[in-house]
Amino acid sequence: MTRQFGRPADPAHFLISYSPADERWAAWIAWELELAGYRTILQAWDFVPGTNFIDFMDRAIRESVAVIAVLSHNYLRSRYGRLEWQAAFRSSPDDPQRRLITVRIEDFDPEGLLATITYVDLVGAADERDARRRLLRRVGEAVRGRAKPTVGPGFPADPAALPGADELPDGQPPPQVTAHHPRLRMRHPPAYPQRSTARATNTEVTLLHLPGPRFARQPSGGPAPHQRAKELLEAVRSGVDRLLATGGTGPDALLISGDLTAAGGIREFDEALAFLTRLRAILDLDVRRIAVVPGPRDVNHAACRAYFASCEADEVTPQPPYWDKWRHYFRFFAELYDGVEGPTFDRHRPWSLFEMPELNLTVAGINSTMAVSHRPSDHYGLVGAAQAHWFARRLDRYRSEGWLTAGLIGHPTAPGVVRDQDRLAALLAPRLQLLVSPPEPRGGDAGRVGAGETLIRLSAGGPRAIDDAR
Repeated sequence: MTRQFGRPADPAHFLISYSPADERWAAWIAWELELAGYRTILQAWDFVPGTNFIDFMDRAIRESVAVIAVLSHNYLRSRYGRLEWQAAFRSSPDDPQRRLITVRIEDFDPEGLLATITYVDLVGAADERDARRRLLRRVGEAVRGRAKPTVGPGFPADPAALPGADELPDGQPPPQVTAHHPRLRMRHPPAYPQRSTARATNTEVTLLHLPGPRFARQPSGGPAPHQRAKELLEAVRSGVDRLLATGGTGPDALLISGDLTAAGGIREFDEALAFLTRLRAILDLDVRRIAVVPGPRDVNHAACRAYFASCEADEVTPQPPYWDKWRHYFRFFAELYDGVEGPTFDRHRPWSLFEMPELNLTVAGINSTMAVSHRPSDHYGLVGAAQAHWFARRLDRYRSEGWLTAGLIGHPTAPGVVRDQDRLAALLAPRLQLLVSPPEPRGGDAGRVGAGETLIRLSAGGPRAIDDAR
């Protein structure tokens, strides 16, 4: 359901603030609240292509009755989560629990200002029913402005008559709200999350490869960015539905081999972020099950030219790999994995290793745009010795521990496209069971974007393409 922000739809309107790593918990909380009759704003459901992320969150906080923060170690690391709960706290400093409701999903003690808020503790919940009662009780108190029990206290002489602290009569909706929202008709309501820290011993996983969505701010002769996103989402959805209909399983992980944008623009990356947020909801994938690398089109030529001009003004030599060219990709990457421990992309290491322990899988996110700049002579793929050796050392450990290993790169692996392909063949190929790359443009396919989404089954015996997602 797409919501246009203006005036709140009703007086019980909550923003669910969470780290992308805890999206399953956030979706379960939002679902239970809407099932009870409240309205919620959830990034995975309401952040659509064409929406600016910062503006979206700003309006959501201002228009909500309260912010519901999903507390975890991931959330404490989340830059945007911190901004959201602090904004709610500041809006009601004398009674912050009216504007900030905290829900603890991991066993730890909040510190600082968060320690002053009495949290809803789902860690100690006996089961899903108990968790639901705890959540609805606290939210109901915030809406009513008081903690009067919904069940009478009973005569004090009879201790057995006293209600439990978390009692809430089954089926009782919260006050002054109406039940039934359109998105509650989703085919697969979110299941109550069960945390597991054990590493899987899987020998087979299904990967969805999505090459080059290429979101453009002003496409020439093509559909608008939000229309392109809608078409891609429907294509992936229909492909996965076909797979499920034939007895298969949905993808375990999503691999995106670069060229998320047409020219590395800031608004193009906003479109890509919104697209991935919706795609995660469709595929029911945790953000930790997504691996992404930059492609040549994700390099911002204007930022690169500005860096070269600055170096010229200071009479210094531009230093490869010209970090400023990834300025907007870096911002996109940081927002996608906000609060998630593991994936990194920074000046010291502009490449990423994606661990997926629940799948027994690791993905080497190889950055082949190390040499790319605004200069035509630099339009080729290059990995470089430092990056190749870095991945080789780490992949050895994963292979020795029995992990499945895959590589992801933003340039086609056709001869001559990546200048140091011999280095890749010598250092990485022996350590990878699969190397995923965009297809080489040929003839009429050169203009197709986001085409050829492919499902690949990776096992100890090697990869096998099992279906075309279209």
